[in-house]
Amino acid sequence: MNTVLLIILIILGIPVLLLLNLITVVKLVRKIYPFPIPQFMTEFIDNPVRRKYWQKPDQIAQRTGAFPGAVVVEVGPGKGSYTKAVAKRIGSEGIVYAIDIQQSILDRLQERLDKAEIKNIIPKLDDAYDLDFENNSVDIIFAITCLPEIPEPVKVLKEFRRILKPGGTISFCELFLDPDYPFRRTEKKWAFEAGLVLKEEFGNWFSYQLNFSKE
Repeated sequence: MNTVLLIILIILGIPVLLLLNLITVVKLVRKIYPFPIPQFMTEFIDNPVRRKYWQKPDQIAQRTGAFPGAVVVEVGPGKGSYTKAVAKRIGSEGIVYAIDIQQSILDRLQERLDKAEIKNIIPKLDDAYDLDFENNSVDIIFAITCLPEIPEPVKVLKEFRRILKPGGTISFCELFLDPDYPFRRTEKKWAFEAGLVLKEEFGNWFSYQLNFSKE
């Protein structure tokens, strides 16, 4: 093999190996001591490569079925890339409640929204186990690589089911590189236990998106 090519492969391979090792360490630690993803790690997780090749915000937003005027709840908005894509589809008559349990993440998101002059996204501190929404009041609920972080996913899914309107959609998208990545059969099992019904599924083992309803 050409020496230069070998050096290039080694240089490119080192970051990949470091990333895989980091993912393995984080997975092990979170199994023993469950904790939410820190605010600083959202900068690492929500990166341009992910958004361009694996989890494209516009594509994911389209798959959620977001429509003009919809009331939407996003759990775990991170930097807001996917929040903004959905907000664009629902227009000024709709609203996205971007909820998280960490005020620091919401504060950073609000700064970005103010800078971009986006008015139809409301960052909201809330508990996914006991959401501050009325029964049957939300058209769409979505989460990007967030549901597996929650210690009791079935309990949360039952709460999603409570606030979801009949005919509404609950949409999840997962990525293999995420430290908490679940196989799609695992996520389906959680949803079925919560009384949800599978509507659509997209993608492959590396990155998939599942849509559920409560009917």
